[in-house]
Amino acid sequence: MTEALVQIPDDFYRRIEARVRSRIVRELRSARRIVDIGCGDCELARLLEQSGTDRDVIGIDVSDAAFPKAHSLGKRLRCIKADARRLAFPRSAEVDAVVLLHSLHELAAPMACLRQARRLLGPGGEILVVDFPKGSLAQRLWNEDYYTTGEVAAMLKRAGFAGIRATRTERRQLTWARAFKPRKGRSSR
Repeated sequence: MTEALVQIPDDFYRRIEARVRSRIVRELRSARRIVDIGCGDCELARLLEQSGTDRDVIGIDVSDAAFPKAHSLGKRLRCIKADARRLAFPRSAEVDAVVLLHSLHELAAPMACLRQARRLLGPGGEILVVDFPKGSLAQRLWNEDYYTTGEVAAMLKRAGFAGIRATRTERRQLTWARAFKPRKGRSSR
């Protein structure tokens, strides 16, 4: 374990949670239709819905155990129990942005889910992946397998995304990756 990792407190992720969610909301401020894959308790989806007028947000998770009660959801927020590998959204329901917060590593078939995310996006639509990287404090705390930042970027490329920017942030304890669905007639390179 590196000395820098030892100096990060075990409650580090709890301490940065609000800041990370606020940054996601800022980065997706121009999106009007957003899908949150792996939404858990729908808290990020709720923040996204509340941060813009006329913004529709759909939270998707394979388990609905943590979903809030329907009466406590916003007017333009839905939380749906579904498998992100097989989303039954019609083509006419294109979205502006897809976000995965701490969920890429949890997906049984991440490439299938990323391809579904790309299918949902309209041309020029954005995907934002924020997850714990390999070798991070999260790996020590929860003993789960994570992807390196380079692996996340490569997965986005294989899924057909363009303009990929993947970096480590928050004392290198998070991967922050953004990419776009190419507009028609442009390659995904």
